[in-house]
Amino acid sequence: MIEIVENYEKYIDSLPELINKSYYKAEFFMQKLGLKHATYYRKLKSKTFTHQEVKLITKLLFPEELLIEELKKGEEDIRAGRTIDFDDFKERLRAKYNI
Repeated sequence: MIEIVENYEKYIDSLPELINKSYYKAEFFMQKLGLKHATYYRKLKSKTFTHQEVKLITKLLFPEELLIEELKKGEEDIRAGRTIDFDDFKERLRAKYNI
């Protein structure tokens, strides 16, 4: 358990560098996190993002990993038989979007 906490602390310490090296500008993170300029930079400098903010930042920094996880979940659903046929899917879309 201690190792998990230490790894999390290391990750939090590396966030400013990861964000800086990403393809996104600071304004993108501010918008996604719903933070004002001063708040964003204060949290970045003091490394005081909330757990929810860290989770969102991680998803933004590593979208490929998020996609892989979603694909794995989909494969598990297929193996477990949690699927619907195409006609049911179309009906659900029609109902949801009034098509």
